[in-house]
Amino acid sequence: MIPGLLGFLTGGILFGATYKSVFLKISTIGDYGQKTLAELFHVNHWLFIGLFVLCTAVFYVASKIAESSKESEKQRSLES
Repeated sequence: MIPGLLGFLTGGILFGATYKSVFLKISTIGDYGQKTLAELFHVNHWLFIGLFVLCTAVFYVASKIAESSKESEKQRSLES
């Protein structure tokens, strides 16, 4: 617990000490205004929504498959 608190304290001090010099450089790099991800990638917003839904579904199904294979492996080890 002590190393974690020391890390938070060190990070906070470094952030505070370098904020003014570093923030100005970083803030100009990512200043795109109020744009959506679809506008930034120059694609139709419905295509972006569809791809997002598809990726979410793939990750959900993959997590369920991994979960069921882990349970079946655990079941096999208990039977042995």
